[in-house]
Amino acid sequence: MRHHAAFPVLLLVLFAVAVAQSDHDAQKSSASSLGASQELTPEQRAKVEQLGKIQKNFGKRMNSPGVELSLREMTRSQEADRTLVRYRLYGTGLPAKATFALMQVQIDGSVNQVMDGVTLDASGEAICAGREGTCQGNGPNDPIDLVVYAGKAEPKRFGLVSDDEAHVKGFVGVVPFPNATTDKGCRLESIIGTRNGELTFIQGDGFEPNAELTIDSQSYDEQHHDTAKAEADGSYFAAVLPYVSGKKSGKSVWEVRSKSCNPKLTFSWGTYRLD
Repeated sequence: MRHHAAFPVLLLVLFAVAVAQSDHDAQKSSASSLGASQELTPEQRAKVEQLGKIQKNFGKRMNSPGVELSLREMTRSQEADRTLVRYRLYGTGLPAKATFALMQVQIDGSVNQVMDGVTLDASGEAICAGREGTCQGNGPNDPIDLVVYAGKAEPKRFGLVSDDEAHVKGFVGVVPFPNATTDKGCRLESIIGTRNGELTFIQGDGFEPNAELTIDSQSYDEQHHDTAKAEADGSYFAAVLPYVSGKKSGKSVWEVRSKSCNPKLTFSWGTYRLD
């Protein structure tokens, strides 16, 4: 693989383009889901909308045509104050014999290049291409182990970008310690958008396509009632600012009701603890 200083910057640009192209309605969706009582500067609102776009669209919506990535959990082990979770990465639809940069998208939206010199074997598993100085210590044809630790509802996001002019790309995310609930086939999950949950995303699926939804939420004594509409695939997404004036931490309840189901989710904010 060719090494040059501009490649990490190129990864960031490619990622930004992928997010922008994935769903032009995401900005409207994120902004309309903010609590009415929140006072945000234009810069803060723009950041919330950016992070909302990333979370809502991360994965298939951002991939090159025909590309799909998946993560397979291999082991969990306890170490001091955290649980280490080891994943392996698989891909389909990627060009044969190509090499890729492995990137990680942090919770704040920043993009880090984890390693280069990654390729896929015949089964689609990500391995070291075996070239000198690549894969950060992995030997030729060694599987790439992704070892992560996380707090409750914290996302881990990865991507592959080919090191050629085509820049074929694929993205995949996982939540090692999910906070989720289900009711009659409908699912709600909270995803932290900032480290302490000052911004939290609520994602749902399993609702009727384009269903009319009733949303009730509460943090301490603050209650909100709203309506929304499920998307054509039965999914639901909201960006939430759960903080209450005068409170440093707490719990919020988020309830989504349709004709066929009524999942009710409780999530914490204001604290962070590794699971």
